[in-house]
Amino acid sequence: MLLQVILAVIPIAWLIISMTAFKMSGFNACGIGLIITAVECIAVYGMSVVEVGTGALEGALAAIWPIGIIMFGAMFVYNLSLRTGGMDVIKNMLASVSNDKRVAALILGWCFGNFMEGIAGFGTAVAIPAAMMVGLGFDPIASAVICLIGNAASPAFGAIGTPTISAYNTAGFEAMGIDMISLSAPTSLLLAGLCILSPFVIVWLVGGSPKALKGVMPITIVSVISFYVPFYVISAFVGPELSVTIGAIISLVAVVIMGRKSSGDIPEEYLLEKKDEAAGAAASAKPQMSVAKAWIPYVLIVIFILGSSKLVPPINSALGAIKSTVTIYAGENAGALSFSWINTPGVWMFLAGIIGGLIQGASVGDLGAEFVATIKKYWKAVATVVFIVAIAKLMGYAGMVTKLANGLVALTGSFYPFIAPIIGGIGCFVTGSATSACVMFAKLQTEIAGQLNIDPTWLVAANSAGATAGKMISPQSIAMAAAAISVAGSDGKIMSATLKWCVLYLIILCVCCYVGVIL
Repeated sequence: MLLQVILAVIPIAWLIISMTAFKMSGFNACGIGLIITAVECIAVYGMSVVEVGTGALEGALAAIWPIGIIMFGAMFVYNLSLRTGGMDVIKNMLASVSNDKRVAALILGWCFGNFMEGIAGFGTAVAIPAAMMVGLGFDPIASAVICLIGNAASPAFGAIGTPTISAYNTAGFEAMGIDMISLSAPTSLLLAGLCILSPFVIVWLVGGSPKALKGVMPITIVSVISFYVPFYVISAFVGPELSVTIGAIISLVAVVIMGRKSSGDIPEEYLLEKKDEAAGAAASAKPQMSVAKAWIPYVLIVIFILGSSKLVPPINSALGAIKSTVTIYAGENAGALSFSWINTPGVWMFLAGIIGGLIQGASVGDLGAEFVATIKKYWKAVATVVFIVAIAKLMGYAGMVTKLANGLVALTGSFYPFIAPIIGGIGCFVTGSATSACVMFAKLQTEIAGQLNIDPTWLVAANSAGATAGKMISPQSIAMAAAAISVAGSDGKIMSATLKWCVLYLIILCVCCYVGVIL
């Protein structure tokens, strides 16, 4: 039994060691990890070369569509907004709302950070608002910490729901007759504590103590309610794609309105020292761009995805029928792989980006150049996910996932649900990606749920929620934040400041997960 577990854990152990001890990139580590997994499948688990090849191919195709297309679509829209100047207009609008550091931190570190996570993900939610905060006069290290903590509630639904969609596909829930909402709803429920706590922690950090909440308690409470209520409702009744985006937009509008209307003297220690001159100059470079036009690509994304969702059954059914279902794996117990060619978030994001870019004044040449540039810049990130999904598929078909599940259940028994979020947290800490963490362990959580007679969606949701907490101390996330605020080499200071909050968040998730199983 012990030997079987040790052999089964080799691919995961390699990923952890290679990326933490050897400091290898995710692309290289996961590529080598796929080779290790393939060799082990043949040498130890008796799979044929054909079975290994078709199993890896199934994983690769499942990663490319829909996960890869969503990743490329998210970054295409964002980068095109940078090219047209639309994102600069948005930044300048947000930076001009209030002279109160606490309100500015809520707008940038919480509302705008979550918006960027929901619409683009992949580090933008920390790097962009942190740089804006530094431009407003915030301490660089504090800016990074605030944005990392503000980002801790939403990565499970980042980039139009990519991690949750990936977890759903990897766990095989569609074949079990479980719909996507059955996973997104418990995930958002488990994240309630983090969503409620984060804005208060942000204000606390701005002032250095809980006393900073005095005078801004109403706006802080509004920032929580206006985000979490739509966040949960969308995830529980529509799906994961727009839950964070819509929650962030509503919260952003509410906080901006309250920030503009707030009156009274601001204590001197909370006054902003300067305005973001860089953002203002960038915005003035595009004087013809209105705020409405700047937001148009993101408005179109919301319209397209909601309009093709189950909220509009005729359109959803018609577009959903345009798909292909194939069997690729050549061995026993092969799963069916479905490709929805139109009604998938990535397609809608590209369409919204193209239309929005043209409205903002981009030429066809601009669109083509940005499309090529996005592929060149992010192909390794997509390839990394392809490798991880292929590894997960091979481990599942070889029986390694079952061996790992058996070992964890034997070790923890009925107490396992308490550590389920930690598994996701470790995955995100190692890979720097909630998507990768969901792919790595979704099948494992499903197997364990079956052995413990627990609803599998609950443990997979716990894994996804744990990944959101783990992201705030991921070396990759911290390095990106440090680079954005021009304090490269300060990674240790940032990690030490966020570690205690990460531990607290994981404890909250562990307790909630365990209590949810008992109840």
